[in-house]
Amino acid sequence: MNNDLLLEAVLASGVVLPAPGPGFLRLQAAAANDDAGPKELAHAVSQDPAITGALLRIANSPVFRPRSVPRSALEAISMLGRTRTLAAAASVALRSQGDGKDAAALELVWAACASAADHCYRAARATRFKSLADTAYLAALMQDAGIAVVLRRAPEHVGVLRNSGTAIEAGARALDAITGMDHAAAGYLVARNWKLPLEVCEAIRAHHDPRLASRLGGDSRRISLLLAAGRRLRDGASPDWTDWEGQVEAELGLSAEDLDQLALAPD
Repeated sequence: MNNDLLLEAVLASGVVLPAPGPGFLRLQAAAANDDAGPKELAHAVSQDPAITGALLRIANSPVFRPRSVPRSALEAISMLGRTRTLAAAASVALRSQGDGKDAAALELVWAACASAADHCYRAARATRFKSLADTAYLAALMQDAGIAVVLRRAPEHVGVLRNSGTAIEAGARALDAITGMDHAAAGYLVARNWKLPLEVCEAIRAHHDPRLASRLGGDSRRISLLLAAGRRLRDGASPDWTDWEGQVEAELGLSAEDLDQLALAPD
């Protein structure tokens, strides 16, 4: 089935795409203004404590090595920049829409995405494509958003994901197989509906399909490969990684040895 038909099939299956919350929409509107700076972005999230809290947690992460501890949304946004600020807000907005039927299973997904995003950022910084690090971080945080969509449509299968434990990739594949859906396609639709950058949407769509990734345009392809590298750092050399290894080394210059060293490097 080609990409367009698959997306149409996902929509026709009755999935309900989550709508972005007001805090995210305010931030997105501010971020769309090229003249807006950290003060304007901080004002946009000033009434959303969940987003503010997420910004502070991420800004204080050892991945970003803050010179001083950010203590306000303004300080966090000044350090993180526009794209990573949007990434934090999007993640919070999506996580807030769980229906509570099995919050523990979905929390495993969000925790895995957050870990992959940290690793993806580090991987990007180790390549000649450092300028993609922030955008790849956003894509990694959102790459499995489609799992939540699939579970909303078929909550009776949440046990498939719950029983997979920390093996999120295996659980996601099993969930797709048993429901007949495609969480990567659903995630693409979420990202597109939330007006995330095109290269983020396309990388999410291809994050389980190396052949599709190889056909994407420059930055979309590179971000999809960075997503794979981030999962490799998170999960080790899983079966999922085998199909990506050659492309990652050829395009990003990250060999298995490079990734092993990066995995061992202190945060």
